[in-house]
Formats: sequence, C-alpha cells, structure tokens
Amino acid sequence: PSSSKSLSFGRSLTLRSSSTAAAATASSAANNNANNNNFSIKLPTVAALVGASLLTGYCVGSVHTEKITEIQKDRALPKGERGCCSCDEEGSKEEATKLTESQTQLSTKLQKIVGKDHVHDGLHESSSTGKFLKGARLGYGKALCIVQPGTLEQAIKCLQAIVDAGCVVVPQGSNTGLTGGSVPRNDTEDTRPSVVLSMKRLDAHFPIDDGKRVVCLAGVGISTLASSISNWFPDRESHSILGSTFLNPTTAAGVAFGSGGTLMRKGPARTDRALYCKVSRNKWGENTVEVVNTLGIEGLQDSDFQEHSGENPVQKLDVYANDVRQGYRRTMAKSSKTGLQIKASDTDYQEKVCQYTKDVSRHNSDTTGEDCNRSEGKVLILATVHD
Repeated sequence: PSSSKSLSFGRSLTLRSSSTAAAATASSAANNNANNNNFSIKLPTVAALVGASLLTGYCVGSVHTEKITEIQKDRALPKGERGCCSCDEEGSKEEATKLTESQTQLSTKLQKIVGKDHVHDGLHESSSTGKFLKGARLGYGKALCIVQPGTLEQAIKCLQAIVDAGCVVVPQGSNTGLTGGSVPRNDTEDTRPSVVLSMKRLDAHFPIDDGKRVVCLAGVGISTLASSISNWFPDRESHSILGSTFLNPTTAAGVAFGSGGTLMRKGPARTDRALYCKVSRNKWGENTVEVVNTLGIEGLQDSDFQEHSGENPVQKLDVYANDVRQGYRRTMAKSSKTGLQIKASDTDYQEKVCQYTKDVSRHNSDTTGEDCNRSEGKVLILATVHD
C-alpha cells in the first residue's frame, strides 16, 4: 500500500541521516585529537612560565615603588582645609611635651574652682570630650584639660590659674567649627599645653533700657537670643539673622570674629560695651589678669564700688544673672549716662561701607573700638551689651 511505502521511505531517510552524523562526529574528534597533540604543553613547562611571570612582575613593581619613594621623600603635600587644626602624628606635641609641676596640678586646681564634674581630660578623646576637641564643621586638637566655669568669677579664676601654669588658653563658645578657632591647635611651634576654657554654661541674657538693648553673657547662642527676643518683644528683631543661626554660635564669638558683615543696615556684630579680661606681664614677669569693664550699666560701673569693699561688678552681675537664669523677676537695669555715649553696635557701618575713598571700607581685621572687637581669643569676653 501507499502508506507502507511512505513509512518505509521515512525510515530509510532516518537511518541514512544517523550514519552520516556519526561519520562527521568521528572525523571531528580525530581532527581535535590531532590539534591537541600538535599544541600540547607539558606541566613543568607551564609551571616554569607562571613562575617567571610572577618574578618579573615583582621585580618591576619593586623598582617602581623605590622610585616613587625617592621622588616623594622631600615633598610636602598640603593637608587641606582641616590641616591647620588637625592633630596628626607630626603635630601631637601635647603628649610629647614634658609637663611642669604646676601644669600637672592644674586639673586639680581647676576642680577646686568649678567642681570635679566640670573639668575633663582633654588628652584622650571620649564621648564627653569630643564635642570640645572637634569643631562641628572643621578643626580638631587635643588639650591638657577642659574646664567649664559656671559663673563669671569662676571664669576669671580659671583664666588666672591657666596662665599661671604657663598654658595656652583656648576660649570656646558653641564650638561650631565655622572658623576652626575654638579648638586646640597641635601643629604649631608653640609646645605649651592648651586648656579649653568653655564658656557655654554662662548663658544668661536679659534686656535693659526698656528693651532697647540686651546684655549677653559669653555663652549665649544667637539662636537662643533670637528666640528670647521674640518672646520678650514680638515686634523686635534680633540682630543675628544669619545663615549660621541654626548652629547657635555665641554672641561673644560674633564679636571676637567680626561676623555679620553682610548685614548692610545692622552692620557686623561688634560693641564697645563689654566686660572682658586681658592678660599682661608685670615688671616681675608675672602673668596678671586685668578685668576691663565698659558695660556702662547703672550699679555695675567700677565707680559704683568702693575699693576694698569686697564687692565688684563681676560679683554683682553674677548675682543678677543667676536670678534671671532661675526665673526670678528683677527690675530691668538701665544704662548709665556714660554707657549711653558708648556704641553698642556699628551704627556707622551702612554709610562707611558705601563710601568710595582710598581707604578699605570693610576688612576682616578691623579692630576698631574696644579690644574685645575682632580679638580672636586674645582677650576673654565675659559679657557684652548690644543694641
């Protein structure tokens, strides 16, 4: 039948195809074997080639490393923005410097002034000391110790103890790290140990002259001040409306570093009405701390106290500030006649900065006025009065 012929024909094709494929496979296998025999490499030869390659690479790499080391031997690479305040192996002189007896005993002496809980070891960074040794933005260093006075009188006594021990004083506010100037620097030629004098606990502030002016102790942050002013006088505006307000830098730091020069109408944060300390040497070579009082507040002027009476403006301001901090109501203080004649802001700035003369109208080293302005840590600011 036709169907069986068709079936037989199909089987025949299948058988023929299978035999052809088998023959092709056998031929390919033979060719591969021939090729493998022609290009085969013995195992000892392979091992020798690999070993020679590794040895050659090692020799070339060693020569290259020696050349790079020779080139960079006398090269001083820049350390970048943080380099000036970094504490690296080249600048860690604090630990290598041999301390004098007075420096060794300084921590104990400071503890007697402010209490044990407010003096910390600054040579070893920890969770409690890192915020004093490292700026929030830039700057890092180590210090012999860190002290936090709680009153103005304690701050003055601490300052005297630190300079008597022959240490570098590093006044510190909020330690924002905006300038890197409030942390120890260990990369300088000065081998004296540093002591961080943190003023952050001195945060009392209060209005005077019916709200026309405000008194700020050294630890008051500008954000804190702005918040208080908005509560005291909703229709008044704080001076410090800056981009850095959220970091809450202190008002004393603003005066010390001349911040706010972009405010045309208000001018930079400066004042000639202040209470501050400066250190000088007497004829016997001793370091003496002098308290300068230009606050110009009634009842707090030097002339208001008799000599050897046991009272002074610092003690009286401490009492007033403590009452304010604890929420007691006090009669609002007033400026004296002398104080009203002293500038509490740069009132001439908007005219001066726009003048076209041969003199520079605005520069960062402008130290016009009292020594507290643009002092950069050369004096210790205790309190300031601002319009």
